Amino acid sequence: MTSDDVIALSTVAPLWTWCLSRIGYLRGTRGQRELWTVLALLSCAATLRLGYLERGVTNWTGVDDLAVLVKHLAVILSSILLWRWVDSVAADAGSRRGWQRLTATRPRTSTAVVAVAAVIVLFPFTASSLIEADGDRNFIGAQAGDLAGTAYVTAYLGTMALALTFSGALCTVAAQAARRSGQRMFSTCMYLMSSGCWTGVGYTFFRGSYLIYGLADAPYPMSAEGADQVSSLIEAGAIGLILAGVSFRGWETATLLVQRRRRLIALRPLWQELVSVLPAEAIVRALAEAPSRLRDRYDPRGLWRRLDQRVLDISDSALEVLAWVEADLPQRARDAAHVHGLEGDDAEATVQALCLRTGRRGSADETPRAGLPLGTPLLTLGTDLDANAAWLTRVARRYHSPLIDTLEAHITLTRKTA
Repeated sequence: MTSDDVIALSTVAPLWTWCLSRIGYLRGTRGQRELWTVLALLSCAATLRLGYLERGVTNWTGVDDLAVLVKHLAVILSSILLWRWVDSVAADAGSRRGWQRLTATRPRTSTAVVAVAAVIVLFPFTASSLIEADGDRNFIGAQAGDLAGTAYVTAYLGTMALALTFSGALCTVAAQAARRSGQRMFSTCMYLMSSGCWTGVGYTFFRGSYLIYGLADAPYPMSAEGADQVSSLIEAGAIGLILAGVSFRGWETATLLVQRRRRLIALRPLWQELVSVLPAEAIVRALAEAPSRLRDRYDPRGLWRRLDQRVLDISDSALEVLAWVEADLPQRARDAAHVHGLEGDDAEATVQALCLRTGRRGSADETPRAGLPLGTPLLTLGTDLDANAAWLTRVARRYHSPLIDTLEAHITLTRKTA
C-alpha cells in the first residue's frame, strides 16, 4: 500500500461510514438529500484514488487514467450539488446578498455544462500520470507545462473552488448569526463546515499553483511527489472538517442523550421521596412501572418519556405538599440562604428544596396547616423538559444536603428570637 493510499483510506472510511449511517437523509428534506449526495459522490471519488483500483480500471478498460476521469466527474457533480444546496438555503432565507445571486440556476448550470464538457473533451489530450518512486500515480503533477492538461485541471479545480467558496461564505454567515442568537451547537457546526470549505479552497489554489509554475517553466519549490502528498493531506483535512461539521448535530444528540440519562439517575432519590404524596392512581402507576436503578443507568429506550414522567411526578408532588408549607417559609429560607453565602440560582434551588422537604415531612402528619395557597408555583419550571430536568437536578442535590438542616436550624432560631 502506497502513502497516497494511506491518506486516501483516511478519508474513504469516514466518508462511507457517514454516508451509510445517514442513508435516512434520502427520505428527508431537499437540503439533507443534497448534502448526503454530495458526500456520497465524494466517497466514490475518494475510493477511486486507491492505487489498486486505478490500476484495475486501467487494466479492465485499457484506457489509461480512466479512473481519474470518473473521479473528477464525480467531484464536479458533487460541487454542483453543493452549489445548489447553497442556492436553496439562500432562497429559503428570502433576500440574497450580492454573491448569493451567483448561486442561482443559470450560472450554476452554465458552469456545470462547461466543466463537464471540458474534462470529457480534453481528457484524451492530457498527459499520462507520473509513476512515483513508491508506486503512487500523480495525474495532476503530470499536467505541469501541458496546455491541454492544465485546461482540464482548471475546469475541475475551478468548479470545486467556486462551490466551496459559496458554501464557505454561507456557513460563515450562518455561524455568525447562530452565535449572535445563542445557538452554540449550531454555530460550532457551521464554523467547522466553513473551515472545511475554506481549507478546500486552499487545496484548489495549492494544486493550481503547481500548474502555474509549469506553464511559466519555473522550478516549483517542492518536488512533484512532495506537492502531491501535501495536497492530499490538505484535501483530507478539508473533508475531515466538513464531516465533523455535518456530524456535529449527531454529537449534540448523543450529548443530550447522556445528559438526560444523568438527570434521570440524579432525580431518582427526590422522585422516590416525593412520589408517595401523589394521588392513589399515580402511586399505583408508579409502582406498576417500577423503573429500576439498572434500567435508569443502562436502558436508553424511552428515555425522554421516562424523564418527562419523572419531572411531572416531582412537579405534581410539589403541588400536593403546598398545604404544609407555611406562607412565610420561602422568604425565611431565602434570607437564611443569603446569610450562609448563597446567591442567585444556588439560593433559589436551596429554598425550593427546603420547602419541598418541609412539606413532605408535614404531609406525613395528615394534618394540613394554613400553608401556601393552592396553585402557588413552589418550583421554578417552564415548558422545556431539559431545562426543567436540569433545574430539578439542582434542587435534588440540595434536598438531601446537610446545608438544609443548617438552614432549618437558622429559621427556627430566628422565629424564636423574632
